Amino acid sequence: MSLAAILGTLFGRSKHRFQTVINGSIFCGAILFICSLFTFTVTVTGCTPEVGDAALTQNTRIELVDWHISGLWVINCPVCWIRVANYNPVPIKDVTLKYQTYDFDSKLLDEGSYTLDGEVGPGQVKNFIEQYVGIVQVESDKLKIELTTVHPGEGH
Repeated sequence: MSLAAILGTLFGRSKHRFQTVINGSIFCGAILFICSLFTFTVTVTGCTPEVGDAALTQNTRIELVDWHISGLWVINCPVCWIRVANYNPVPIKDVTLKYQTYDFDSKLLDEGSYTLDGEVGPGQVKNFIEQYVGIVQVESDKLKIELTTVHPGEGH
């Protein structure tokens, strides 16, 4: 005897009415399960930042040579001259850095990340000038950068 027939007998209703309720519940449960699985998958894998090569990152140095704010009072963007030194035996690319701006009293104002476009050869130093790293507050007086990730260059 089916579950729908048992419920129909217990509650004095037709078997078909409970069959519809059970089939609808199974269908809704399946849809809910698929949606939650999709949401979990996107949350865990889709939003995870890409990981660079730790060994390459360890052998790379960046230096903030100079910077200034461009577009004062309209669009405030730090324009940076960043020097990258590659102490690896292979070329590197997608050098990603984290930046922070501070006011005159060293209060944190803005944070962000920026990826340099270009490749640095093995054992070489390359200057990246006129890098517009992001929008910041007009009170930004100090800028700090730090290296976060590096990827192997073409062919590696």
